[in-house]
Amino acid sequence: MLTLWSVFLGWGLSQIQASTASEPIPLAQSAASTIGSVDAVPPQLKRGEQLYRQRCGTCHIALPPQVLPSQTWRALLPETNHYGVVLPEFQNPELTETWAYVSFFSRPMKEDGLRPIPYQVRRSVFFKVLHPDVEFPQLVTPETCIQCHPGVSELNFRQLSPEWEK
Repeated sequence: MLTLWSVFLGWGLSQIQASTASEPIPLAQSAASTIGSVDAVPPQLKRGEQLYRQRCGTCHIALPPQVLPSQTWRALLPETNHYGVVLPEFQNPELTETWAYVSFFSRPMKEDGLRPIPYQVRRSVFFKVLHPDVEFPQLVTPETCIQCHPGVSELNFRQLSPEWEK
């Protein structure tokens, strides 16, 4: 009985292996190529992502929410005076949907009184953690991201320019 079971199991596994060997599926490559963004966006947050890209990506690069803490986004989204530019007020439900998107991907910064909440990317500890050991040739601003990440217009921060691939 044990021998019969072993033969049957071996035959079944060989059939599975033969059927999958003819068409290998590169899962990691496939997932990375379809994601594009820093992280895959859940369906319920797609509208918030779209609103974020419209609101922020029309004047400058729409940064990945991960580079700034949640406290920064909470303050920036409803603000009408945005770094010297007067913006129209962000009304609900669009504000709530956009906040759901950025808060899902950002993390709160520990408020210990030692570090202020950053309102510029170059001052964000999260940005620095995402760019370990990178010496930037110039001051980091949202506009300089495209030098290393040519796919920023599509929120693709995974793709690097050839000189930064290493």
